[in-house]
Amino acid sequence: MGISPTLSSSTPKTGYRISPKCFGRAIIGITFICLTTTLSVRFYAEPRLGVGTFVDQDLRSPRNFAATDVEATKQAKELAKQQIIPVYRNNTEMDKNASKHLEELLAVGDKLRISSGNLPYVDRKILSDDVQRYFRKISDSNWLLVQERASIQAANPRNQTNAIANLLDKEQDLESLALAELVIYKINANPQDYQRLINQVTEVRAAYAMTQTQVATSPEMFRDHLLEMTNEEWDTNKSLIRQALNELQSSGIVAGLPEDMLRRRLKNLNNLPVKAEHRTMAIALLQSTVKPNMTIDYVATTERAIKASESVEARKIFLKAGEIIVKGGEKITERQFVILDELKMTQRQVNYKGLLLMVGATTAAFGIFGYANRRWQYLLKVKLQVKDFLNLGVICTGNALAIALMAPSMIAFVPLASMGLIIGSFYSSRLGLLVTGLISVLFAIAISTDLLLFAPILVGAFVAAAVTNRPLTRSHLAATGLLIGLVQAAVYVAIALIAGSTPPIFLLITALQYASGGLISSIIALGAIPYLEHISYALTPFRLAELANLDRPLLRRLVTETPGTFQHTLFVANLAEAAARELGADTTLVRTGTLYHDIGKTIRPEYFIENQMGQPNPHDVLNDPWESARIVKEHVSGGLKLAQKYHLPEMLQAFIPEHQGTIAIAYFYCQAQQRSDHVSESDFRYVGPIPQSRETGIVMLADACEAALRSLGTDTTLEAANTLLMRIFQARWDDGQLKDSSLTKADLEKIAPVFIKIWKERNHGRIKYPNLADKLDPSGSALPDHLCVAKDSEKSTSQLVFPQKIATR
Repeated sequence: MGISPTLSSSTPKTGYRISPKCFGRAIIGITFICLTTTLSVRFYAEPRLGVGTFVDQDLRSPRNFAATDVEATKQAKELAKQQIIPVYRNNTEMDKNASKHLEELLAVGDKLRISSGNLPYVDRKILSDDVQRYFRKISDSNWLLVQERASIQAANPRNQTNAIANLLDKEQDLESLALAELVIYKINANPQDYQRLINQVTEVRAAYAMTQTQVATSPEMFRDHLLEMTNEEWDTNKSLIRQALNELQSSGIVAGLPEDMLRRRLKNLNNLPVKAEHRTMAIALLQSTVKPNMTIDYVATTERAIKASESVEARKIFLKAGEIIVKGGEKITERQFVILDELKMTQRQVNYKGLLLMVGATTAAFGIFGYANRRWQYLLKVKLQVKDFLNLGVICTGNALAIALMAPSMIAFVPLASMGLIIGSFYSSRLGLLVTGLISVLFAIAISTDLLLFAPILVGAFVAAAVTNRPLTRSHLAATGLLIGLVQAAVYVAIALIAGSTPPIFLLITALQYASGGLISSIIALGAIPYLEHISYALTPFRLAELANLDRPLLRRLVTETPGTFQHTLFVANLAEAAARELGADTTLVRTGTLYHDIGKTIRPEYFIENQMGQPNPHDVLNDPWESARIVKEHVSGGLKLAQKYHLPEMLQAFIPEHQGTIAIAYFYCQAQQRSDHVSESDFRYVGPIPQSRETGIVMLADACEAALRSLGTDTTLEAANTLLMRIFQARWDDGQLKDSSLTKADLEKIAPVFIKIWKERNHGRIKYPNLADKLDPSGSALPDHLCVAKDSEKSTSQLVFPQKIATR
């Protein structure tokens, strides 16, 4: 990203090489040609007589002509699709819900009937059903009057004949019939049975009256006839209603069926009660419980629509020589354009205006991008190198090819969003938004489709670029693909609903196509990134995480052969990563680059003090400051050779020389001055280059401060530590080591407290154990019992007295 390739005298030279400046210009030129050539395809042979063009004279067929009428065939296919009957599938869950609801309502009816005393509530041989209903309904005064009149008439045996006559009289009113039945029973039954009947009727009357208040708040279909049914009628009706519901659900109820049509279907069911009032209640119950149980099977319906479309025979056009195709003064329709184009009468020619527009727009886009790359590097959070231009050229050209091949017929599947996903993964979301915006303008000029159909793809591309900012995991790209798919589908649906002319089935199908386009974009990005990493200077966080694995050959060698350097590297990495996070630099790049910055020390590890482990210093034996300085500098040149041998990316190679820059090896330089008056300072300075980015500059400072921070004791004040670090920073600043790194004095002031915080966390205070513990167990966790017995204890030798600091550890 913001790191320049390392070119130094210590780097192995391999013959003639093209200069980066010429190489960059070549890449830009090739990309420009590829984009303009690809996106200008429709301008190479554009018809002068296009759809909607007025003609000033009649256009006649020059010969007998027979061809397929594309427009008529297309309309016929669309009509066939729209006329298909949708395929439905049964939703058994809705059937279960409807049956469950019906059973709940029937249970309510059972409960109401039981609370009212059911019917019949006495033996029919005693009182008929109609009389039982009558006795439940009459008022209390009438009930007492009936009992009184029955007692009077039963006292006279001659009234028995009259009572029997009343029973046989079919025209008799219900009141007289009820009195006659009661009189006969009173005459024929013993007094105890008669009184039991009176008590039973009285109890049922009370229950019936109480139930009436419950019925008033019950479902409406139960309010009129439920309590008037006999038990046999109610059981029969329940069975019929269940059968009717099964019949109705079996025949299927589609969603959106009008209420009047549903009511007609209910009335025409076979399994319904015969009595009108019972039938009415059954229909009301069914209407409240039946649910649509047929849902459209969109897959099967689409297959049927496709088959119907494919079965339509192509419509033919037959023209005779001299027959008029388009009359003068009329516009050319799409159908007429197809005929003219088949007859090569559309006057196809190069559209120079379109080509100039495309070239001008591409030139402007390149100009804006170049200006942004030079002036807005800090805003874009990226400093592009030559290989990055090659990477961007491949990405943009690939998307241009997709547009040229897939638009307009397959516009929904164009993976424009993959551009934002890839650029955001390599560089930053801001650069992704810039490139996406510029390329989208060129694509809008290049395509000949309705721009409203291009809008969902465009919105999805901007969303992809906005949410992809060097993600740490590949799953982020996969999840972003789902988001893009949803966004593109939603935008298309919104546009289609506003236009209001798309059938629902095809609206859904096209929305799914746009959603698939989002998923395809993420799949392309995930598949292309590993290949693009080999041609790009920048590295994605995914690749950096792989290179930071300690099982990588170079890092495994660093761990096993130079353990002291490895510990130094880890501390420097912690310092540098924290500082990068504070400044908003690339933390993943900083940590991975730091792991490799001293890889050259594996060549001669014994010449670096952190690896000597108490052994004699080889520099003392060597006793030659010039040779010692050469060996120390070799850890940079040798590190570069190792990095190239193991194909370490150039972005990480930059950390090897740039973390030392061109600083002097002061210790051996001073030794050399003591031995000779003719000492060249260049012999004791690293070759460089100096840090070219904030990331390598941060590592230089962290590397310089690591030894100084190790030397500080835990009792060092924060002011003293900060003064020491700022002195080191000032030395690097005054030596010109940071002038190309984009680091400012303000950045240095932010870094110092971060370094001190990491140092304090690593060198936190420890409990100072007593001298006794030093002789036995330095941790103070295993002290002999006899040394901890209180001297003044005479009662028990097992009583221990622990030092307060140990006990609270």
